[in-house]
Amino acid sequence: MFGNMLAALLLLAAVSPSSCQLLFLMEPPPRLSFSNSTGARVSCAAHGTPAPVISWLTEDGAPVSDVPGLRSALQNGTLWLGTFSAAQYRSDVHAAVYRCRAASTAGTILSRDMRLEAVMDVPWEVRVQSSHGVAGGAALLTCTVPATVRHHITVTRWFKDGGVLAPLAAEAGGRYIVGGSRSDILVVRDARPDDASTYSCEAQHALTGEKRRSPPAIVTVSHATSSMAPRMLTVSEDEMVPQGGDIRLVCCAIGSPPPTYSWFRHSNGRLSPVSNSIRISVSEQVLIIRRAQLSDGGVWTCRAHNQFGEQRRDARLRVRSRLVVSVHPQLQVANSGSSVTFNCSVDGGDARVRWLHDGVPVGGGERVLRVHGVVRAHRGMYQCIAERDLDSAQAAAELRLGDTAPELHYTFIEQALHPGPALALHCAASGSPPPRFTWLLDGQPVEEHNTPQRSITQFMNSNSDIVSYLNLTSVRPEDGGRYTCRAHNSRGAVEHSTRLNVYGPPSIRSIGQIRVVAGVNTTIYCPYSGFPISEIRWQRGGMDLSSTGGRALSGVGGELLLWPAEPADAGVYSCRVSSPSGQYAQKDVQIFVRNPPKIAGFNFPTDLVEGSSIQVLCGITSGDKPVYFSWLKDGQHIPSTLQVQEKSLDEFSFLIFSHVTSKHSGEYTCVASNSAAEVNHTARLAVKVAPSWVYEPQDISALLGTQILVHCGTKGYPEPRVSWLKGHGSGVDFRPVSNLDLQFSVLPNGSLSIAPAAHHHEGQYMCRADNGIGRGLSKIIAVSVNEPAHFEFSSRNMSVKRTAQATLQCDARGDAPIQLQWTHNMKRVDLTTYRVSVSEKRSESGVSSQLSIAHAERHDSGVYRCRAENAYGRDELLIYLAVQEFPEAPVGLHVSRRSGRGATISWRKGYDGNARVLLYRLQYRVVGDARRPDAGDWADAPTRDVPADRVSERPDPDSNTEINLEYRVEGLRPATAYALRLSAVNAIGDSDYSDPVIVQTLEEAPSEPPHNVQVQATAPGELLVKWQAPPQESWNGELLGYVITWGERGGVSARDNRTWTLTAAGWGVARAQLVALRTNTVYSVTVNAFNAVGAGPAATLTATTLEGAPEAPPERVRCEPLSAQSIRVWWEPPALNQRGGVLLGYEVLYETVDELESQVETRRSGGMETILQALQRAVNYSIAVRARTAAGTGPASEPVYCITHEDIPGAPMDIKAVANSEDTVIVSWLSPLQKNGKIKHYTVYNRPQRTGQHSQMMVVHKDDEDEYQIEVRGLQEHQVYEFWVTAATASGEGEMSAIVARKPSGRAPAKITSFGRRLEARAGTRSRVRCGAAGSPPPARAWSRRRPAPPLLHDANYIIDGQYLVILNVDRNSADNYTCTVRNPWGEERSTWEVRVLAVPSRPVLRLASSAPARLHLVWEKPATGGSNLHGYIVEHARSEDSKWHVTRLASDARAHTLERLLCGTLYRVRLAAYNAVGPSPYSDELLVSTQGGPSKASSEKDLISSNSSCVRLNLLTWDSNGCPLTQFVVSVRSFDESSWVTQTVSPAAQPTVICGLTVATWYHLKVVATSAAGTTLGNYYFSTLTEGGDRIPAPAHFPPGGEEGEERATAVLAAAACGLLAALLLLAALAYKRSPSTTCFRKGYEQGDISEEEDKSVEKRDNRRNCQQVYTSSPIKHPVTKKEQQEMYEISPYATFSMSGGAGGAAAGDEAAGVGTLRTFGRAEPPPLQAAPPRLHAHHHAHEAADEYTLSRAMTLMVRRSESDSDSSGSPCAECNSSVSYRMPVTPGKEEVFRAVTDSSAESADARSVRRGAPGSVGTVGTSSTGTGGDKARRRPRRHHTPTSSRYQQRQEQERRDFTIHV
Repeated sequence: MFGNMLAALLLLAAVSPSSCQLLFLMEPPPRLSFSNSTGARVSCAAHGTPAPVISWLTEDGAPVSDVPGLRSALQNGTLWLGTFSAAQYRSDVHAAVYRCRAASTAGTILSRDMRLEAVMDVPWEVRVQSSHGVAGGAALLTCTVPATVRHHITVTRWFKDGGVLAPLAAEAGGRYIVGGSRSDILVVRDARPDDASTYSCEAQHALTGEKRRSPPAIVTVSHATSSMAPRMLTVSEDEMVPQGGDIRLVCCAIGSPPPTYSWFRHSNGRLSPVSNSIRISVSEQVLIIRRAQLSDGGVWTCRAHNQFGEQRRDARLRVRSRLVVSVHPQLQVANSGSSVTFNCSVDGGDARVRWLHDGVPVGGGERVLRVHGVVRAHRGMYQCIAERDLDSAQAAAELRLGDTAPELHYTFIEQALHPGPALALHCAASGSPPPRFTWLLDGQPVEEHNTPQRSITQFMNSNSDIVSYLNLTSVRPEDGGRYTCRAHNSRGAVEHSTRLNVYGPPSIRSIGQIRVVAGVNTTIYCPYSGFPISEIRWQRGGMDLSSTGGRALSGVGGELLLWPAEPADAGVYSCRVSSPSGQYAQKDVQIFVRNPPKIAGFNFPTDLVEGSSIQVLCGITSGDKPVYFSWLKDGQHIPSTLQVQEKSLDEFSFLIFSHVTSKHSGEYTCVASNSAAEVNHTARLAVKVAPSWVYEPQDISALLGTQILVHCGTKGYPEPRVSWLKGHGSGVDFRPVSNLDLQFSVLPNGSLSIAPAAHHHEGQYMCRADNGIGRGLSKIIAVSVNEPAHFEFSSRNMSVKRTAQATLQCDARGDAPIQLQWTHNMKRVDLTTYRVSVSEKRSESGVSSQLSIAHAERHDSGVYRCRAENAYGRDELLIYLAVQEFPEAPVGLHVSRRSGRGATISWRKGYDGNARVLLYRLQYRVVGDARRPDAGDWADAPTRDVPADRVSERPDPDSNTEINLEYRVEGLRPATAYALRLSAVNAIGDSDYSDPVIVQTLEEAPSEPPHNVQVQATAPGELLVKWQAPPQESWNGELLGYVITWGERGGVSARDNRTWTLTAAGWGVARAQLVALRTNTVYSVTVNAFNAVGAGPAATLTATTLEGAPEAPPERVRCEPLSAQSIRVWWEPPALNQRGGVLLGYEVLYETVDELESQVETRRSGGMETILQALQRAVNYSIAVRARTAAGTGPASEPVYCITHEDIPGAPMDIKAVANSEDTVIVSWLSPLQKNGKIKHYTVYNRPQRTGQHSQMMVVHKDDEDEYQIEVRGLQEHQVYEFWVTAATASGEGEMSAIVARKPSGRAPAKITSFGRRLEARAGTRSRVRCGAAGSPPPARAWSRRRPAPPLLHDANYIIDGQYLVILNVDRNSADNYTCTVRNPWGEERSTWEVRVLAVPSRPVLRLASSAPARLHLVWEKPATGGSNLHGYIVEHARSEDSKWHVTRLASDARAHTLERLLCGTLYRVRLAAYNAVGPSPYSDELLVSTQGGPSKASSEKDLISSNSSCVRLNLLTWDSNGCPLTQFVVSVRSFDESSWVTQTVSPAAQPTVICGLTVATWYHLKVVATSAAGTTLGNYYFSTLTEGGDRIPAPAHFPPGGEEGEERATAVLAAAACGLLAALLLLAALAYKRSPSTTCFRKGYEQGDISEEEDKSVEKRDNRRNCQQVYTSSPIKHPVTKKEQQEMYEISPYATFSMSGGAGGAAAGDEAAGVGTLRTFGRAEPPPLQAAPPRLHAHHHAHEAADEYTLSRAMTLMVRRSESDSDSSGSPCAECNSSVSYRMPVTPGKEEVFRAVTDSSAESADARSVRRGAPGSVGTVGTSSTGTGGDKARRRPRRHHTPTSSRYQQRQEQERRDFTIHV
């Protein structure tokens, strides 16, 4: 690609700046393969002025469209192809043909076709196949890959015993040869049985860049047991190499004795032996071809032979050349009408050729493209595209227009107009030079008809076109006619004609004589105007032309046709034009016919030679006179320098040549012209010329193996034929050079090419040129081949044992004289010593030199150079001499990196004895294994041989010259201490072992899941998970707890696919309760055990929660009335995931809305529709539906309301008729109990008793009244009347009331017309009691009440308003019986009303019965109903900080409710209200209750954080979720010097989180915010990254504040901490003083006193006593015999270093402890697995580590471990611990970035809601009493308190002594 760009830039530089030809700068390749996992980008760029537009096309020429995610054509010209999966593969995208298109105003060019091939990633592996070798012969190894990826795989390196063989192995003289075009063959020469080496190869995928190394293979070599003819193992049968590349053809055979190899070349049908040259050389099995040429392609034969036979195999080599295309000339400027030729040259072999013009195919498959009669459409870009197999190339040239004939681009049309309007006729044309326009009217220039209203304008527009307008300001009838616009320039003319018709009478304008040319088709138009025209007739001699039968005809449009014109057609013609109205016009036209000249043909003689004389005659046979003659040569006037004479007469012209030469050759044209036309005739003059030298050949010399190129150039006519001959024998016998010989080729220009040059090419050569004219040319030259000094091989390896003799051989070839020189390590060999001598022997082919060294020593090793030089060149041979001896032991063995199951050991290479180290012998054993009494003995320690090819090299960071070797020791157990040592092995023998080193493997995630995992459904929406701890040997460290993850199985929504995580701290935890689950749902539950490294494998189970009541109401509840007593209700079931189980049916709850005493009725339905029947008429019903399962009913839906249809009403409830006067009666009644709709009116009927006729009166119904009365007038006194009332609705008149009879009376007693009854009033409202009265005279009223109270007249809450008693504010005191008494002289009557007060229910009392992590169970008692039936309860709950309440409606009989699916550990506000028809009661007192659980608890930094030099690793599993699942972590990090935090959100996962990109050796502040439903918890930590060398950095003097509250709070915190520290120190001092007699254990020795039961019960006293019993020993203790030795001993933490002073021990220390020394601990052995794990009381708690840098690191602190209590760094039980550590090599910090626990943080790890308690594991140094266990009691498990027997006590002491003693 870049080569194409460079070529394009060079071409661009060669083109003049003004041209700026369009060309590609970057062109897509002919074939592109890419991997589906990497995608591809293909660039395309072009240059030109103006800048071209780049686009991409498909094979069919359509623009490339974007396919989202797969393909996109970018704006910058890049075709982007994205990564894709197998399911996304599309053949139209990934197996298509693309081409790039560049377009500008100069034209369009297309790139070559790019065939796209998308390769799917498939698994592949590389293997080495080895053949059986025979000693002394060759062994063969082949690197194989699967056939599916073979085309994309290249072998990059070969390895032998881990060492890398040089690229393409050594030179041909070495033992190892790599061959094949893919370097996939390795030949091992001179195989020996002791070559038990391992070989492997490394292969690389060209598309993905992925490298893979094969497993090692071993070559098997055996001695021949019998004679055997050669048998071919392999040969490079079909190889391909790019032109200019190198290739090695390999031929390998086995035989006994080992065969000899010969190579032959197929040439001219015979086999020619291959001789060595600089470019081609043969070395036994290998044929090496350097800088391959096309002539190297073909068949090469390998022959393997010995005295028992031979075998031959052919190797076929293909040399792939790159197609190179060029088009000449690259730019042509052509005039209109001329012809141009483009030549396409293709280098690189045969190829198909096609041409494009602006991207459109033109021409055929020829390499020459000719364009004849150039017009405007021919300009643009021409491309030649050459294609061969899968290769293609293209080149472009541009055709620009010079002078071109005009071309019309816009013309006017025929039209008919009425006189008057303006008109503009428009024409536009282009041409070069710019054309001019002439306007004609009926063949005459418009200027001749100019009038004031005619004008012509002409200008050039933006497209460089010439535009002309003919403007008519006002069209008249005489303006009609045939208009012509004619564009013309020096290259020609073009015109357009059509008529303009103007309404008016016919007329014919006068025109002059018309001249036509004989033999030419001529059309003559009649120059008429007027419109419409019905007929146009032409006449000659008074006769119509159509009736004369002559040649002249009248066309369809009335034109005169002379086809063709003849002299007889001359004469006078008449044109007659008629209109439909009968008007006509007629005029005569004179036509003259002219005769053009006709030239008689002529030719030149064909046998002309230089010096001849000739003349040629050009004459005419017919034509008008006068005739003018002129002559042209090759289209131009004949130059005067040719001295050609021209002589012309009236009818002919002579051309005279007095002495012709080759310059006269060409095409001669005679041009004859007269007044009618111009004609010409052309003939070719060819002068034959004898050959002459253009470039005369000269003697030449060439170096061996290079190309010989001898030039021989001639000229002449015909073209001379050049041939080459080679002299044989004495040089007089010249024979033609055969083109069939692949080494010889005669180039088209006559030059001779010989490649490669060999000695047999020397001699005399003759160049001969002949064309049949003259004697021809010939020249003999001498060709010599010089051989520079050179070696067949450039290097050689040689080895010799120390004290043996070494002989170095140097054989140089080349022309004499050759000078040889020996050097050793760049210094001349000192030949003055007796041990070194040199001898030389010269021959015809070269010089042989031998360097001998007697008694080789170590310093004789090195590089020996044998330099050869002659006059033609120089070369050197490198001999690598190795004086071999035993190796030395590896130096500086240490552990550079550790992991759970392996460790990387590093060492410096010791002296290898000048023999390659074949392997390293590694010996290892477990340290401190108490079960093996010989654990300290290396005798039975296992040994592992490490091949050298498995050892990697790394530069020593502490030295620029040292190299460290590394090996990864695998197969170790996690958290175990091992001792390792190493020795080196070479071919001579083994070295001593190195000093041993101790390595403590790191923890790993547990390797087994929890056992016996069970999941039980305990309640709807809850699962109980139980498990057992995995076996201790699978813990791989301290088991910190378990992580339980669960999620719905087969969820369909994003919420369904969520997972929740809960951690259970402590290895002994065995159950967890999962709550807030969906009922009747399948859940997938996984349980992982985790430690400080991470989580182990999961135990996965599925379980289904119990069926529960539906969680949601039915959806889309609808209703419609069917009749007056039925309603249809239908609904849709709840969502599938909220049904809670299998739906058994539904319950429909309905009640009347407006009735105070309404009761909720229930009807069950098995389907999703029901009909409610027997309902009240015209009543509004509230309807709700709830689903039910076997577990119960779910919540009811929101009510819908429907009103039953109306019906005729029932009879009024009561009626009265009371006499009011002598002619009136008052009728009163109560509205019907069953209104059955909206009552419109009442009809009051009356009639005299016992008569059938009645009268009626109508009373309008009022909605707010239920008691009515009307006075019936006009009655007769003493006549008894009957009265009754009916009510009417829209459905009709209802039933009649009872009939009452009454007669009017003038002495009517007092009567009450109202009805005494029970009245219901709502508390807080205004109510009226009506007491209507009748009588004559009108009666008086009096009100009274039953309850003792003040008189109603004196009670402010009562008003008597006429016939009404008004209660202003109804309350509980208003409930009473009210009596109204009416009286007049004729009587009295009283009536009583009972007023009932209806109130809302009283405030209920709510209390919490129980709580769970996701539910609250509430209970209450039934409150006072307020006089009306309870309709139900409303339970509302909300989170304490939320203002939005969640409402739940319950039935009236509910006395308890459980709030489900609440948030864990969350505080809720809950309240309850009851409601009836009056309204809801006051809310109960709010309950502030919380679900079980709480905010998470922050991890300690020891469990949470580990870091290396650039990353920090957070084990968030150690964060205690405290019973509530965690939802996310927000982790923020910043260094002490930074002000901004780097924050990321992490989901709770089963794997640790790693944050990288940190600065080396820097302190950081870490904040972790954990979020759960119970809230957030903040943990603040400090940690430091390691140095590049893996070392820790000291703690800073001050730590920044832990929060974001600012400096003031930080200062306050520090001050408070200082005060608290001071108080703590004072308290500790007091306690120390008080307890000093019992705690000064070092002063009093290690006496074991009697332990009282009371003292043993005290945890603190027991801990203090244990601290006093700590013993640290530096000598092995086998059998304790004294009382002091029976005290408890504790393990020293690995890698601890501290000072020891002998003064503190007193008598117990003895003399051995009198001095001051340093104790340094090393690797700690992992205790063996336990049989049973004791329970743990507490999870892990940790104390704050001190801020001193020497007490921060685990590697620099002294820890205490006990078997009966949890250790400070392990929550795991320990029954046996390590012993017998007797090594001096500590584990060195890792040299690379490896994770290690960060225990040197001086940070706090604080829970946001609580202060963390102190933890065990406090640190201290020997010699002080600071190994306190103040926090140990928080971790101490309870023990049984009993007094052990003496023997059991002694056994325990002995066991603990062995367990907790290390030997240094």
